[in-house]
Amino acid sequence: MTVRFVKMSGAGNDLVLVDHREGFLHGREEAFARVACDRRRGIGADGVVLLEPDDERDFTVRFFNPDGGEYELCGNGARCIPHFARELGISGPEYHFRSQAGQHVARAIDDHTAWVELNPVRHVRLDIPVDLDGKPAQMDWGDIGVPHGAYWTSDVAMVPVMKWGAHLRRHPAFGAEGTNVSFVEAVGPSRLRIRTFERGVEGETFACGSGSAVVATIARAKGLVGDRVDLEVRSGDVLTVHLPADASDGPRLAGPVTRSFAGELELEAFLDPGPPVR
Repeated sequence: MTVRFVKMSGAGNDLVLVDHREGFLHGREEAFARVACDRRRGIGADGVVLLEPDDERDFTVRFFNPDGGEYELCGNGARCIPHFARELGISGPEYHFRSQAGQHVARAIDDHTAWVELNPVRHVRLDIPVDLDGKPAQMDWGDIGVPHGAYWTSDVAMVPVMKWGAHLRRHPAFGAEGTNVSFVEAVGPSRLRIRTFERGVEGETFACGSGSAVVATIARAKGLVGDRVDLEVRSGDVLTVHLPADASDGPRLAGPVTRSFAGELELEAFLDPGPPVR
C-alpha cells in the first residue's frame, strides 16, 4: 500500500499534504507524520496536513508535528489548503473548513498566493516575567488555537534561536504544555522581522503563520503597528496579516504558496520508524 502526497511550502514552512477522505491511515497518523517529516529517511517537512471529510463544511483539516503529535492549527498549512483542494478537484474557489482550532475560510489569490481567515487571538498577555541566560526578561503571549510567545529584540538576526527558543518554549510561565516562541524585531512602520522556534518541531522553522498572526495582534496592542502588518520570515518571504477592527473577529493571513512536488511513500516504510531525524 502506498500513500500519495503533495509537498507544498507556505513561505518556507514546508508541509506534506495528504488526501485522507478515505481514512486509510486511521490509527497510524502519528507514525506516518514522524517518518514523512524525517529529512533523511522520509519526505522531509515541518509538518503533515490531512484533508478529511466533514458533514457540514467542505472538509476537515488536521495537522501533525514531526514528533507525531497532532496540534490545533498551522496557519501556513491552512493557506496551502485551497491550492491542494483545487488539485483534488474540490470545487472552490473559496473553501470553508474545520480544524481543531475552529472554523476557517481560505482562498487562493492566484497560482502562488493564498489567504486564510484564522480564529481571534485569545488571552493576550503582555510583559510576562521570564529569564534568559540567568537574567530577567519579559515576553508577550497570545493564543490563536495554538499558543505563541513573543520576545522583542533590536536585532533578530543575532538571536540564538535554538538556545533561547528551547529554554522559553518550556518556561514555567507558560504552563505544562509550553509555547511556541517568536523573536521579533520592529524594522519599520507596520513591518516586523520574525524568527520562530516551534514546539513539536523543537527547532526553528523558516516561517510560522499562526505565530505571525499572534505577533501582529500583540504588536497592534502595543501601539507598534496598524491594521495591516507585513512580517519578514526566516525564509526571506513576507507574510501579511490583516487585523480586524473588531477583536471578536479573526485575522486574515496572506502570503506565498509553492507546490514543490508530488509522490508516493510506501506504507511499510513507516511501520517501525524510530525517532525522527531533523
